[in-house]
Amino acid sequence: MVTSEFAAATVLITYGAVLGKVSRLQLLVIGILEVVFYAINELIAIEFLKYSDAGGSIIIHSFGAYFGLALSRMLHDKKVLDSPKEASVYHSDLFAMIGKYL
Repeated sequence: MVTSEFAAATVLITYGAVLGKVSRLQLLVIGILEVVFYAINELIAIEFLKYSDAGGSIIIHSFGAYFGLALSRMLHDKKVLDSPKEASVYHSDLFAMIGKYL
């Protein structure tokens, strides 16, 4: 159960990197694939590379962040930069600020 919770945390970290850029179906596919890749990454890191990560936070956060960055790089489209959807929205900024302090 703990391992599945860690896998879900990596998916949530990745979602933060691509939030607003992908559709719900793409988020579903990303979540399913990322859990598989996280399990493989964790197996390699702990069994073969012998990482000593007490709470698992280094593997979780580094994998989620780098997976999200790689995914956002793959999905980047230069034509979208001039889109009005790329602008800041008051409600989104307000929720981000509130979430920062929780």
